[in-house]
Amino acid sequence: KVLAGIYPISQLQEPYSAVGYLASRLPLPPLLQLRPPSAADGWTAWDICEAWAEKRGYKTAKAARNDVYRAANSILRLVAEGRLCLCLRPPGYTAQKGE
Repeated sequence: KVLAGIYPISQLQEPYSAVGYLASRLPLPPLLQLRPPSAADGWTAWDICEAWAEKRGYKTAKAARNDVYRAANSILRLVAEGRLCLCLRPPGYTAQKGE
């Protein structure tokens, strides 16, 4: 709902699942030019948000840690504004295209 623009991004309590869904359908690290995480297990939604917070300089007020919540909202806003294009084909589209 968030990625479709039906539900407001500011109302999300947990934006990481939406970023994870987005990352499963788009190559986010190359698109956002992110550095790989220290763990070699691959990218998780949290890793993407942490790398984006590091790149953009988002820090928490008290502990000066990377503000991953703000980074997740920022990534979702990029999609809502159309800077990152998410395009989904209907089920069975490729099978029907050949007919």
